[in-house]
Amino acid sequence: MRKNPLSDLQGMLNLIKASSNPFSPIIEAINNSLESIFKLENDGNREIAINLHFNDQDENAKKLEFIEITDSGVGFTVESFNRFERLLDRTKGFNNRGSGRLQYLHRFGEVTFKSVYRQDNDLYLRKFSSSKDNFIYDDSAPQKINTDKLETTITLKHLRSHKRDQAAYSTLKFGAFVSWIKSQFALRAYLEKCKGKSFPTIKLQFSYQVAETENLTIEPKNFPEPSDKGCFEVRYQEPFEDKGKIGWRNAQGIEPEKFNWCVFTFPANEVDIHGAFLCSKDIPVEEVKNPILKKSNGHQGTRMVTAFYGDYLDKPDNVNHSVDAFEIPNKSDVKELSNGLFGEESKVYLDDIKEQANIQLKSIYKEIEQAQENAERKVMSLAKELGISHHIAVNVKKAVKLTDDDDSIVKSLHIEEAKYVASKSNEARKVIEQLNHMDPTSPTYQSDLEEKSSELSALVDAQNKEELSKYVVRRELVANLLDRVLNQELAVQTEPLPDGKKRRDKEGFIHDLIFKRKSDGNLNDLWILDEEFVHFDGCSDVPLNEIQSESGEFLLKDIPEEEIAKLQLKITKRPDIFIYASEGKCVLIEFKAPDVTLTDYMHQTPNYCTLIANYSVHKIEKFYCYLIGESYSKIDVPAEYEETVNGTWLREKIRIIHPETRERIAWAQQEIIKLSEIAARAHRRNKSFAEKLGIDDLMDGNTE
Repeated sequence: MRKNPLSDLQGMLNLIKASSNPFSPIIEAINNSLESIFKLENDGNREIAINLHFNDQDENAKKLEFIEITDSGVGFTVESFNRFERLLDRTKGFNNRGSGRLQYLHRFGEVTFKSVYRQDNDLYLRKFSSSKDNFIYDDSAPQKINTDKLETTITLKHLRSHKRDQAAYSTLKFGAFVSWIKSQFALRAYLEKCKGKSFPTIKLQFSYQVAETENLTIEPKNFPEPSDKGCFEVRYQEPFEDKGKIGWRNAQGIEPEKFNWCVFTFPANEVDIHGAFLCSKDIPVEEVKNPILKKSNGHQGTRMVTAFYGDYLDKPDNVNHSVDAFEIPNKSDVKELSNGLFGEESKVYLDDIKEQANIQLKSIYKEIEQAQENAERKVMSLAKELGISHHIAVNVKKAVKLTDDDDSIVKSLHIEEAKYVASKSNEARKVIEQLNHMDPTSPTYQSDLEEKSSELSALVDAQNKEELSKYVVRRELVANLLDRVLNQELAVQTEPLPDGKKRRDKEGFIHDLIFKRKSDGNLNDLWILDEEFVHFDGCSDVPLNEIQSESGEFLLKDIPEEEIAKLQLKITKRPDIFIYASEGKCVLIEFKAPDVTLTDYMHQTPNYCTLIANYSVHKIEKFYCYLIGESYSKIDVPAEYEETVNGTWLREKIRIIHPETRERIAWAQQEIIKLSEIAARAHRRNKSFAEKLGIDDLMDGNTE
């Protein structure tokens, strides 16, 4: 027998969107379990068991197979099952709206229910399943069974193939999951205790096919009492016209809304979360942004979770169906007054709630704020000791954390200083390059030269000239290291191989010298290829399907498994270097060991381009590819390549096509460059710049 809800299921799924939280189905299931348990008339066994089953046969990435959540609540009685059939049914109470179950179907292909419940004096077993296609199916008539145990199990199967969801579960660590459960339900455990209700024991387990099972039991006593608590009020506000602008005033005759807060302090090794949240139905919904909390990662061995809650936040209409944001309007949303706005019911605005919450946080975290101020003073003190400019220290001060020790702060200061000097270096280089266009025989030569001198002097004050000189010297060291790698002069290249190692990673020396493998673009020496590359967002030796932009967006969209198999797509291949150059453009760089013939790998980067062009989230139409090594013969270079003035070989147009239509969808260009030429160019640039800074003697000594 198959049933459908009274409303159109697909229409409801389109109307009520999936929560932004990948773990929202787990929250929904636990909340339902809690409500079912609190309906019990006695204090018998109260327990919730949550078991995530993973396939970990691939040692690089485990994959979620299914989730089982079992509770000892009253179960799917006739009344509750009838209510489950009706979407948006609010008769359940607990400020429910009857839409939470849709979060199961947004993320899982099949949900099965098995429930033992009591009817009169007998126990019955009810089974049924749910999916996007059939809301309720396989629902055989309940059968009377011989047992004395109430138990309901919900099983969530077939997690959708959405990349973010798959990544959330495959990277989920058991300790982080335990931390999340504790922080999510600390407020609920406390408030139920205040009502005289016994909070259930929560058993957590991760089951694997290969690794050993991980499990832990959270007893009610493991949820801490609040270390601090309080309350505040927020007045109802109404807009009015104030000299052509929108003004705000307190609404008359309406009592302010009351809000409460609790601070839960955990040992730092028990939870990963340190923050403040607005809660609805005692569950965190929206984070309260606060500059102190943003920088802090716990204090004196503890982490604190602050929960703001109240009847106003619990109102069903004040939180969206996805339960990941509040529907309470902000004052900033009111851009103009209209006739319809007057006479409407006054509101408590979200801006005001958050403003009052932050006032409370300033008091709650007063000790942390003082510690933060001490950390910021430490930044300025260390910068002064190191002779680092004030403006650089100010930038580091804005990001310093309480957990940062002196070594971390010093490292941050040097990184920020390097960024600043690199920027000034690039500006100065452009000024120096303009010298090539000056004419000594011109009547305006002296004035032109004075102008360029002033431009350069303005960029380099006394202290920064010293730092800029250090930067140029460092660059020359990198160029010299590249020479030594090519000439097999590094000790690590000639010392005996360790036992069990058959060959040296010749390419690795070059790769790590320029851009450390398995890293992002914070520290690199890509200037040796092109000055502009150091300013772009990039990564080194990262699989194509794991490359992300600075904002966290993946390079590739989700590709169906069957399409990957059909076209034999190599989505886990790792370009040596990938750079987001600008919108619609990217850079791909491949290194080869000095003794590897480059012309044997002419198709490697174009193959990457084809995959990216066809499956990137944002359209990329222009690829700049570099094949870099030392060995090749001109006779093996295809006719489409032309020799450049620098002695490199460039093919300006490579057609990137769609695999089915064979139509061009992008262009790529590829340049073949010798490592020795890259080193020679770097030496020339460094020497020219050093001469202008007056450190050419030092640079000459550096090359010996």
